[in-house]
Amino acid sequence: MNAPPRASQGLSVLHPEVTSRNVELRNELLSNCGAGVSNILDSVFSTMMSQNTTDKNAHAAFANLKAAHPTWGTVMTAPPSDIAGLIKCAGLSDIRTERMQMILATLSSEQGDTDEPSMEYLREMDNDAVKKELSRFKGIGPKTISCVLLFSMGRGEFPVDTHVLRIAKSCGWVTSSATRESAYTVLNGLVPDEIKMDLHCLLVRHGKVCHKCAANNKPQFPPEDGPLVCPLRRCKSVVSVKRENEATKTTTKMTTTKKQKKAKNVSQKVKVKAEVKVKAEEKVKVEAIRAAKAAGAVVKEEPDLP
Repeated sequence: MNAPPRASQGLSVLHPEVTSRNVELRNELLSNCGAGVSNILDSVFSTMMSQNTTDKNAHAAFANLKAAHPTWGTVMTAPPSDIAGLIKCAGLSDIRTERMQMILATLSSEQGDTDEPSMEYLREMDNDAVKKELSRFKGIGPKTISCVLLFSMGRGEFPVDTHVLRIAKSCGWVTSSATRESAYTVLNGLVPDEIKMDLHCLLVRHGKVCHKCAANNKPQFPPEDGPLVCPLRRCKSVVSVKRENEATKTTTKMTTTKKQKKAKNVSQKVKVKAEVKVKAEEKVKVEAIRAAKAAGAVVKEEPDLP
């Protein structure tokens, strides 16, 4: 299936600034020989900060936090009210503070009560091990883990956020009932590793500016010169995938209907056989009563004749 690669090509033409930025990121990853482009804790907490808020508020909250606390050790020991005040603009500040400090305290305890807890040990693990390790911390979900693997560690991961999920459904890459988790499972296997970073970023960007692909057709950042010509609507491979999904649904529906009809027919046949059997038994009983009466026996009750 080549719909994602074609979509990536079309969106790259429409949003060249996205792919240019990713080229710089990949070059930085390569120059660091796999050491990553940022501290993993920075990546974890900045991604957590982006949950349930706007990019603008998330960036402001994280910038405030890092300006006041350059190291995560001081975030761990600071009064919770101080941290909550710094990240208030992102919302849910008390919850975010509690989760960050809990993660830091757990890491510190496991690393010999260090004043500078770290997650750099994750770089020595494979993807599955990283996912298992991060999943044990409250507040770190599949999307955060996938983003950390992709952007901080340069691994082949395809994060699924609301924009990616919405467009993937629209294109027919996943079913209309897919959740973020089920869509991630499908798309992470479907999208080639070499375009995962670009396609993810392109879909997120496109979902914010395209009238056809935005939620309720209302983009967060509508282009000043009018609606974009969406390349996803002209991608034949995307259309074919969508048709395949629709055909599969139709076939499944037809198969289900046939099975239901067959079951109904079997049920009716069983019912008819049962009725025939009852009538036969009644007939035998009636004939037995008549024979008894003819022989002079006393019959107390005679059923109605059929």
